[in-house]
Amino acid sequence: MTDRLPPKPRTGQASGESPSGLSDWAEEIYTAPPDSRQRNDIDAQVTVSTRLRKPRVHLTAPSTVAQIDLNRYMGRWYEIARLPYFTQRRCIQDVQADYLLGDDGMVYVTNRCTHADGGIGTAKGIARVVDRKSNSRLEISFRMLYGVHLLWDHYWVIGLGADYEYALVGQPSRRRGWVLARDPKPSEDEVQQWLTEFADKGFPAQAFERTRQTGRT
Repeated sequence: MTDRLPPKPRTGQASGESPSGLSDWAEEIYTAPPDSRQRNDIDAQVTVSTRLRKPRVHLTAPSTVAQIDLNRYMGRWYEIARLPYFTQRRCIQDVQADYLLGDDGMVYVTNRCTHADGGIGTAKGIARVVDRKSNSRLEISFRMLYGVHLLWDHYWVIGLGADYEYALVGQPSRRRGWVLARDPKPSEDEVQQWLTEFADKGFPAQAFERTRQTGRT
């Protein structure tokens, strides 16, 4: 009697589809409560990303806001403070960002700042929402190759004012963070409250550098 291998089950899935029948692009990030053995003084959660078949696990990642109305989030934001990072080393003042929601659901970004020599630096990018339930987790890219955006970075909205008057943006690693506001010159009390909110999420609030806003751009 000849041994036969059992037939392969027919799943009816096309190549590249996830078990649920969704494409890799549609796979979202999943979250779970933090381990009870972790420090309980930091608002955090475990986040696993399965997008593009490159799983990422962020242990003690900062939690993001529960819900964002993208239309209200659009418009101009002024950078009030930031964690220093080499990509912004030339920006000495008047850092601002304009966001425009496209019909395709993508967010079109234009960043501007003033350099030490008085020149105006501009960077155009695009952002995509990766958590459709909250709209508070996005990925953003300012690099293109042959018309394709590359090097996507996390853009997580960690805090947001009730009237969308300020936004705290960071990354799960907590190495980058920005305090954004609609008013280029908020009060010192407001800035301190926002930095304290960042500190409550485990960010190094004392390392934030203030951004000078002159109102010239």
